Formats: sequence, C-alpha cells, structure tokens
Amino acid sequence: MSGTRRRYAWLVVACVLTAAACAPANERPVRGAVPGSEGPTPPGVPPTLTASDALRLHSLATPSPDAQVQAAPSPGIGASPSAIASPSAVASPPIVRTIVPTSGGHVPSGQPVMLSAVLVGRSADLSSASLAVNGADAGAQIDKRTPRDWTIHVSQKLNNGTYTVKVLVRDASGGAGGFTWQIVVGEEEPTPGPG
Repeated sequence: MSGTRRRYAWLVVACVLTAAACAPANERPVRGAVPGSEGPTPPGVPPTLTASDALRLHSLATPSPDAQVQAAPSPGIGASPSAIASPSAVASPPIVRTIVPTSGGHVPSGQPVMLSAVLVGRSADLSSASLAVNGADAGAQIDKRTPRDWTIHVSQKLNNGTYTVKVLVRDASGGAGGFTWQIVVGEEEPTPGPG
C-alpha cells in the first residue's frame, strides 16, 4: 500500500469515528450495553421528565372558623392587624452631592465665598434642607428644580482660616441625609517647625 492510500485510509477511519462520536447522547450506547441492542430515544419528552402523581397539586384542607378564632396571636404581635413593611421596600435616604468648594479646597480671602451642594431625594420628595458654617445656620437659599432635585447655596464673606460646612437634608418620608466637609479661606496657617 502506498503512503497516499494509507493516509487516505486513516482519514476515512478518522472521519467515521468522528461522525460516530458526534451522535446525540441519547443515541449512543450505554456503557456495557451491546451496540445496537437499544434503539434511539423516541422523539418527544423523555420519560424521566413526565410529572409524577405525587408531585401534582392537591387542594389543601382549610381550617375551620372555630380554629381560627381560638388561635392566639404570636408573642409580641398585637391582636389588631397592621401593615408590616416588606423587607424589599427599603427606603433610601436623600443624598448630598456636588459640593462647592470641594472638601479640603482652598479659596482666596477678601471675596465672598460661594458654598453650595446638590440634594437628591431617592425614595421620596425632599421636604427641608439647611447649610451651616462652623455650626451656625448660614441662611442659605434653595433652588427647587424638581421635588427630588434641589440645590442649596449661600455666598458669605469669610475671614482667613479653616471652616466646617455642614449640609442636612430631609425627605417627606422622614429619611435624613447630610454631608460635612472643611474648606480653607486664604493662606494656610504655617505649621510650626522643629526646634
């Protein structure tokens, strides 16, 4: 046999084996079974996937009205029905974002300093907001673009030094949020050197 015929024979054998290996799993013989003793699985739903009578739905017995009246409430739960919040309905408090000046920011002295923040109601409409500088209310104005999107801002003349700015926001459902940051007006105070 020449080399070309041998290669051709090996190619034919490889193609036949590949074709046999590519048959669907339900048409392949089970391990240990004699090939050809079992036919392929008939089309349709395999018999192992049919519903069992034990798994079919049956109607459940309903308790008698006397049993319902005699049942005592669980400890710690009142006898009157009340709505209980679903665990999936978690209220998200409002947030403060886009603060100006940024946290740790430096602003020049001798000019009014613009302080502002964007307030966002996530679960409910916003109801109130405040802005304080070093603990004192700054008398800020609020621009209400939508019931859930406000901007609070104030312009104040501040002396040189470090200031703490605090914004608080509350929504109609009682959720509260806030943010506190520091700014430096003018030059930073020199840090004492060694010695």
